[in-house]
Amino acid sequence: MAEYKTLNEITVCSSSLVHNYHYYQKLSPHAVICPVIKANAYGHGLREVAKIIDEHLSPPYLMVDSLYEAYELSKLKTRTPILIMGFTDPQNYAVWKKLPFTFTVYDQSSLLALNQHQKGAKIHIKLDTGMCRLGIQKKDVKSFIKTLLECRNLKVEGIYSHLSQADDPKKTTFTNSQIKSFKEMVSIFESAGFTFKYKHIAASAGASTIHDPYFNLIRLGLGFYGYSPFGPHTIPGRLDRQSLRPALSFTSRIALIKQVSPGNQIGYSGSYRVKQDETIAILTAGYNEGIPRELSNRFSFLVKGTQCPVVGNISMDMTTIKIPRTINALIGDTTTMISPDINSPCSIYKYAITMDTIPYTILTGLHPSTKRRII
Repeated sequence: MAEYKTLNEITVCSSSLVHNYHYYQKLSPHAVICPVIKANAYGHGLREVAKIIDEHLSPPYLMVDSLYEAYELSKLKTRTPILIMGFTDPQNYAVWKKLPFTFTVYDQSSLLALNQHQKGAKIHIKLDTGMCRLGIQKKDVKSFIKTLLECRNLKVEGIYSHLSQADDPKKTTFTNSQIKSFKEMVSIFESAGFTFKYKHIAASAGASTIHDPYFNLIRLGLGFYGYSPFGPHTIPGRLDRQSLRPALSFTSRIALIKQVSPGNQIGYSGSYRVKQDETIAILTAGYNEGIPRELSNRFSFLVKGTQCPVVGNISMDMTTIKIPRTINALIGDTTTMISPDINSPCSIYKYAITMDTIPYTILTGLHPSTKRRII
């Protein structure tokens, strides 16, 4: 039976993910490493990455944002325990008799709902140490503790916060103030009789610069997928880029090749005008697949290892490139849209620099419908 040929494909290299995990483990031997696989595993594929972790790694948790993501993993019978970090509507705790997850709590309504409907659930308490997002503020700690002492159906396992400026080495003063605030708030809980198996504050950026044994868990997001959370000119950024291995590749295919004469205008708005006889190829991926429209007329993809510039505006499901005379491109040829090579003209770093954004936005913009394959 003939095999169905996909037009676009994302490949995820399992050995690269394993390498990155162990790289951070060596940086922080005092801590356990927990991969963050929210947002479709940063575009790599929730199911695919969870499978790799189950088969090759043994973290205490997989970190997700939502109850939806946790439930999707449970349907796959994922063996690694799951910690939900984001907001869950407290009413949802009453829908299922027993949810097999660990939950983050940062307000009294969620705490009371879990205690009532999810008896025996494990929880991590989140503190707001200066980012002003989810988390208990210092002024509310004593009130929260009073309620927590009444919630005898829950098992307190961890406590954590999130650093908002750890990716900027020039802002160590603020980062240190967050760490100080965290320790002060934790001491209030400990004075009330609570103990914590896990205390954590570092994600990928903090894991590269903070090695305080007080913290014994790292929530590894971008670094797990092989990308530095630091800018290219910072020392941690340079070190990480040399040591990490990007795991993701994205390829498309040439659907059509045509010769276009001078004077023609390519794509929506005619944003590219042909000045001489040119060979044009149409690719089967556009901004729906996660190739940003902002790259129109200012980026290149690779055909047979040769840079082919984008000409005209990127469309919803198509991109037009100019084929140099030096290569003999054919319909059906594979085109590299995202390369794992950090020096490639279509690396994630190159995307981010060109668009004046961060790698996260490119990766999480990759459409879930594109086929993911583990290699």
